[in-house]
Amino acid sequence: MTEPLATEATVREAGADDVQAVATAIESLLVELGGRKPEPAEMEAEVKALLDDPQGGSVLLAEADGEVVGVLTASWQRAIHVPGIYATIQDLWVDPRWRSHGVGAELVEAIASQARGRGVGRLEVGLPRETFAAIASTQSFYRRNGFEHLGPRMRRLLDG
Repeated sequence: MTEPLATEATVREAGADDVQAVATAIESLLVELGGRKPEPAEMEAEVKALLDDPQGGSVLLAEADGEVVGVLTASWQRAIHVPGIYATIQDLWVDPRWRSHGVGAELVEAIASQARGRGVGRLEVGLPRETFAAIASTQSFYRRNGFEHLGPRMRRLLDG
């Protein structure tokens, strides 16, 4: 069982002053997942681009005592097989000290609320690779938060 924390986290939309904190959090996520991480300047540029284009997606923060303890980024997308707009969680990171304290669930519910407000009826997420050490707990987290398994995803990286 995890120890109770002295304060609670609050969730809010990220703003221009949060660019570096969001990029740092996503860098921590990529390190944990063992993925390739872009240069900090590239990551900050993408955070700014997302913040500057609310039609493209959303960036949410969880904070406690002025410290970022969680980040969720999502994109708004269209696909013929999903009539209307749907949302895809691109990144979800919670500081290890704050895991199992409801922060991730609060972030997921906040994006679900935003999505409902936009008339979006579907929220998706891609899971880490099967070789990720915490894949079982990651899948369990999403199932507890109302997601159902859709199957694996694949990608192709394009040169230049």
